[in-house]
Amino acid sequence: MVIKKTNTPDIKQRIPVVLTGHALKSLRDSGYSLAAALGEVIDNSLEANANNILLRLDETENRYGKKHINRIVIVDDGFGMGIDILPYYLQIGFSTRYMQKDTIGKYGVGAKLAALNYGCRIDVWSRTQQEEPWQHVYFDLDDAIEQEKKGEVVGIEMPDLKPLPEDVVSLLPQSSGTVVIWSKVDRLEEGRRAPDAQALRIEVEKELSRMFRYFLHGGIKISVNETKLIPYDPLFLMEGSWADKVLTKHYSRISKPSEQDNQENFQSSRKTHFPAFIVVNQERIEIGGSLAELTVTVYPKEVAREPGSGGDELAKKLRVPENEGCISFVRLDREINYTNVARIFPRGVQPEDRFLGIEVAFKPDLDDYFGVRNVKRGVEPHDELRAKIFTLLKKYVREARAILDEIRGEFVRENQTHQGEHIPIVKATKKANRTLPKSRAKGPGDQIEQERIKRDLAKDVIGDDKKAQEEYLESIKDLPFVIESVDFPGNTFIDIQHLNGQVVIRLNTRHRFYREMWEPIRSIAERSPGGVSSDEAIRTAKRTIEALTLLIIAYGKAESMDENPRERYGDLRIYWGQFTESLMGKVKDII
Repeated sequence: MVIKKTNTPDIKQRIPVVLTGHALKSLRDSGYSLAAALGEVIDNSLEANANNILLRLDETENRYGKKHINRIVIVDDGFGMGIDILPYYLQIGFSTRYMQKDTIGKYGVGAKLAALNYGCRIDVWSRTQQEEPWQHVYFDLDDAIEQEKKGEVVGIEMPDLKPLPEDVVSLLPQSSGTVVIWSKVDRLEEGRRAPDAQALRIEVEKELSRMFRYFLHGGIKISVNETKLIPYDPLFLMEGSWADKVLTKHYSRISKPSEQDNQENFQSSRKTHFPAFIVVNQERIEIGGSLAELTVTVYPKEVAREPGSGGDELAKKLRVPENEGCISFVRLDREINYTNVARIFPRGVQPEDRFLGIEVAFKPDLDDYFGVRNVKRGVEPHDELRAKIFTLLKKYVREARAILDEIRGEFVRENQTHQGEHIPIVKATKKANRTLPKSRAKGPGDQIEQERIKRDLAKDVIGDDKKAQEEYLESIKDLPFVIESVDFPGNTFIDIQHLNGQVVIRLNTRHRFYREMWEPIRSIAERSPGGVSSDEAIRTAKRTIEALTLLIIAYGKAESMDENPRERYGDLRIYWGQFTESLMGKVKDII
């Protein structure tokens, strides 16, 4: 009797639960951005008490002329690893801080998966003191797959004394430290993650400067291709941050020393820090026997400025558009997520929320409540925690939006940014007025009083510059209508004065109607086609209809305060409708 052999394994034989090479090949798609992947290595450097961390992205060109980053080098001056620990650096699941709740890392997978997400080989050199040689270990995914095909055990060799690449030697710290090199990088081709290597590098710098802002602000040095990172603080509170640098440069360029100031005094008095307004600072959120902390800020007036400025060049340099509705989740001083969180913003995210800084800080003992994953990416607060954050944001975001209105009003008053916004229409109405009934309003009989009223208007519009006031008064003297948006106290929205046939109208920029209707429409009208989202346009249109309807209702209510409104205001209504009809027919497509 012949017994046929089969490939069926003996039922007593154990098979590996993981095909190492194939599993790691599958795990290459871990979804890391390049900055997040590099952040995992920086975490290890910080845990090793490194003071200086250097990253270098090396670029090459393939035979088809397409550029790509082919190698990434990370060097730190931390405590380093001895030969008893070094081989395990590349072992997935190993960590000297495994599942601890007082360290940045605890899962033992981040740095390994991050490297494999972009390249197929990891080399690590390390030493714990200056007198020691640099010990080396490596893992090559291609080798691992070949070993597995041959039935060999996939593993990590013991440390050897392989020399470092010559172009890396100059980067080495004098004493202890670690060098990590990702090579055989095959996922950073030009146009795949960014238009080119430079754009990718800039994106990495931007993200790392925000993720590690507290360490950078504390004095830790991190550089990317010899560019030293400056902390980027989405709360706009840190002094010496990226925002301070951009704003100092911007406002020093548009400001000039007065005749009384010499250049030295001007430079010494120049503003270099632009702190946000703090709505709430480290509000305690009790959950799971521990505490998280919420901070909400409103960006300073130099950033918020006036409606419509949230997408201009200065705003883009300050990364303001990216901040709309984002919450920064900071775990043990290291940001692990900066994104929108679904259904956690009261009334949904509004365009003006890009000027609000929101941070939730917590410690690793709350990882389960925040939904922190083993690669420290992504935050999804659980139901109880989400409800607590939502309740606080409902209160503080409302307050922040009101403060933003005040800050913008102050900026407008200081910078006269509404000056001349109605000029195109006013000039067009001069021609239309020739065929309209002429004014019979007498106004103040005293010529001196009329001059005073005009000069007050000029000061409201222009400021204290006497020469500019005279030029302004000359420019409006022949206009039948003058309308200006200015700031004045009280609930009056429209102030009208009649000066010898000239109608002078002032709109109160402090009034809610102006802020909630006029400014948003003006903002949209000034943008280029494609610069307005459909959601924003629809939201503004709906609010405009509401505001116009309420304006008419408010007029009706105002008439009702008189005992005989029809007799007193009947002609007013007729003229108002008549002139509206006539002017709309004559003045069109002016702005």
